[in-house]
Amino acid sequence: MKSLDFKLIIVLIIGLFWILVPQSIAAQDIKQDSVKIEDKEVEKDDDMEEEEDDDMEEDDDDDDENEEEEDKDWDMEWNGKNGGKGKMSFRFSLLDIGFNSYLYNNAFELPKDLDNLDLLYGGSLNLNWHLFRHRLPIVGKKVGIEYGLTMSWMQYKFANNFTIQEDTTSFFTIPLEGEFKKNKLRTTFLEVPVMLTITPGRRKSYFISGGLYGGVLLGSSQKLKDEEGNKYKYKDDYNLNKFRYGVEGRIGLGPVSFYAQYSLTTLFKENQGPELYPINIGVTLINY
Repeated sequence: MKSLDFKLIIVLIIGLFWILVPQSIAAQDIKQDSVKIEDKEVEKDDDMEEEEDDDMEEDDDDDDENEEEEDKDWDMEWNGKNGGKGKMSFRFSLLDIGFNSYLYNNAFELPKDLDNLDLLYGGSLNLNWHLFRHRLPIVGKKVGIEYGLTMSWMQYKFANNFTIQEDTTSFFTIPLEGEFKKNKLRTTFLEVPVMLTITPGRRKSYFISGGLYGGVLLGSSQKLKDEEGNKYKYKDDYNLNKFRYGVEGRIGLGPVSFYAQYSLTTLFKENQGPELYPINIGVTLINY
């Protein structure tokens, strides 16, 4: 009986050994695996910290080159002759605002027979919306050809009360009785400028350019407003030149630039209106 109990005890010990030892080994393996995972996570964290440090260094480098990056964001590559490459700067929706007038015999003062066409300069405005502009380099990165497409609105605010006779090949005005707050002639042109542009520095917003522009008349109207607030609008071509061209100059000084335009064609058609040459001067609010 005692030998049977002893054998039973031996069997139980061996059974427990076979049960507990594998579990202990498995637990040890799990512990080792968890240690390895923790080590990997620590290494991963270290790698992430190193990457963050590298990113911070890159950000510092980017801050130092902000001006160049701003320009690069707008640049487009092009292939030149003989496999040469360059950059062409592309811009959308630039905006000019300024004053417009006209010259008679190279002077702002009009003769007595044209006194009724005297302007109020505070209300004689010019607005140019450049749908797009391209700068195509021709000599390195400093000298290029600039061209684009522009909507140009000009408003001539007269100091006197009159209407321009419609549907006639000769120009004459009709005096109006009573007082009027506003008397304006408005024209709308679609224009194409072609200019030579020089950018001496790294930023394209600092530049000087000059060239020609040409345009076609899209519409014109005369608007009046009397003392009682009644408004009158008349649409006609008023013998205005359907096409016009002139010279243009611009100078960029960072966030703003200045422009001047002088028409080489008269406001009205030859022998169908006074010999007036439009001129516009203003600033660019949305610049390169």
